[in-house]
Amino acid sequence: MTNSADGTAHTADPAHTARAEDGITLRLRGKLQWIPVAAVVVVIAWAAATGSVFDGPNQGAVAGTMMVIGGVLLAAIAVAFAGHLVRPMRVRAGAEGLMVRLPSWPGSSIPWAGLSGVSAVAVAEGGRTRQFVVVDYAPGTAALPRLSRVRATYGRIAPQLGRDEGAQGLVFEEQIFDFDPAELLAAVRGAAPQGLQVSDLRDETYGEPAPESGPHA
Repeated sequence: MTNSADGTAHTADPAHTARAEDGITLRLRGKLQWIPVAAVVVVIAWAAATGSVFDGPNQGAVAGTMMVIGGVLLAAIAVAFAGHLVRPMRVRAGAEGLMVRLPSWPGSSIPWAGLSGVSAVAVAEGGRTRQFVVVDYAPGTAALPRLSRVRATYGRIAPQLGRDEGAQGLVFEEQIFDFDPAELLAAVRGAAPQGLQVSDLRDETYGEPAPESGPHA
């Protein structure tokens, strides 16, 4: 299940090509959609509490200043989370490369030459096995903010995947976003040029599996 540079002809599957052109939307999984809602509720509660502080004896004091600073941070967090509901992340594979649009960031197109590979992997963490789609950047590639979750997660799991120190890329988490890793791989495979490695490696588990609970009777 690989686009390999083995000399074989690369023929795009029409169904996969159509899917790549349409793009794939990565929405938060149902059980996580309460987080953006809770963030908005907290901001509303902060606004109400701030009014009480400014109208009371703490007006202009340290408490008022701290409320303002805390409110700005809460508002930023709320906007970032709420974006996943009103403008979910979207990934599209096309002739120009891989386009990734974050909820609170304009779409960023990464040319195929800027990638060294795309793979689906399974990683054992804390007794659970999680699935990821990993996009490895070629040296010198820079796209999307480093603080975005897809880049920050790459930095966190890269050592478990055996990536070199300083490697950069993106990671899409199947347990966070409601998407099918195989579908995303198929979309990339249908548009990627011959020679770019696109692999499904979920049969090989990375990380540290949980130890056995004890000898069986």
